[in-house]
Amino acid sequence: MFAMFVLCLWSASAKATPVTVIYEFVRDASTVVKTIWPFSSKTYYIDGQFQMIVDYDAGIALFHEVDATLSSEIEYYDYDKGEFLFTDSIDVLFELTGLESVYVSDTKIDFLLERNIPTFPGSDIHLTATFTDDSLLRMTGYFGAPVYDGPWYNLNATAVVVPEPATILLLCAGWLIIRRKNL
Repeated sequence: MFAMFVLCLWSASAKATPVTVIYEFVRDASTVVKTIWPFSSKTYYIDGQFQMIVDYDAGIALFHEVDATLSSEIEYYDYDKGEFLFTDSIDVLFELTGLESVYVSDTKIDFLLERNIPTFPGSDIHLTATFTDDSLLRMTGYFGAPVYDGPWYNLNATAVVVPEPATILLLCAGWLIIRRKNL
């Protein structure tokens, strides 16, 4: 019986699968600051959630199903259309679902979207996700619009793990058992 248990554990670890976690932005601790240097800056708060899929064995991470918005619309440069537009989507602004992971570890993931514009090297999107504990994720990132004297965008966000429904049910069941035991 013990040998069967060890075999099951070994086969499960040999076939590591990607991990998908749902995070929700902490509104008061999640901002994007748009700066038009040296004139002005404006802060936008982030609400909503996203999924992050990480395959530690392959060294790949990506954002998936980003459903998060800014507190109001923000002007940004659309690279495909070649003009300034407005959006309230953090995914559109930072192109989260288009970012490529360039470094993946148990504590940190670095993402990059290279635009390869020689005259505007600051237009590449850089983002770092740092796992501070089992349920907290800190994200920082930045990029500049590829136009002369264009705005800079800085992301500084905190997100928490959204528990799966099964986890919530188990916690509730455990609380009921403990409460019943104490009566």
